[in-house]
Amino acid sequence: MASLVFVGIQLRQDHKIALANTYQARTATLVETFHARAANSEALSAELRFLGINPNDPVVRSSFEIPESVGPMTELEYRAGVFIAIATWQQWDNLHYQYEMGFIPDDSWLLLRAVIKRNLEKRTLAVVARESVSLRPTFKKIVEEIIAEVEYERSN
Repeated sequence: MASLVFVGIQLRQDHKIALANTYQARTATLVETFHARAANSEALSAELRFLGINPNDPVVRSSFEIPESVGPMTELEYRAGVFIAIATWQQWDNLHYQYEMGFIPDDSWLLLRAVIKRNLEKRTLAVVARESVSLRPTFKKIVEEIIAEVEYERSN
C-alpha cells in the first residue's frame, strides 16, 4: 500500500516537472523570437515598411508616454523596445509559473517581485504589461496588485 502511495506522489511530481519544463521551453522560444525581432533591424524595418510605417520617422503614436529623457525615438527603436519589454514580461511570467509550481523558493520570488515592482514604477513598462503582453491570469493578477501598490505609494 505504501509503495502505491509513493508511486502516486512520484507520478504527480513527474507531471509537475514535465509541465514546468514545457512552459520553460515555450517561454524560451518566445523570448528568443522577440529578441531576434528586436535585434534584426533590417527585418524589423521591412516589417514596419510593409505596415506603411517609415522606420526612421519619429514616434508619433504610442500607447504610452515616452520619457523626455529618452529623447527623440524612431519607429524602429520604439518597436524594438516593445519587443524587448514583451520578452522580459514573458520571462517574468515564466518565473512566476515556476514559483507557483514550487520550483522557486519564497525568498527568491520576493526578490524577483521587488525587481518587477521597480520596473513597474516606470509607467512605460506598466502600460506594456497591461496592453501588449498576454500574461497568465494568475501572474496578471500579481502585476495588477504591484501596479496598485506603486500607484498608492505615488499618491501618498
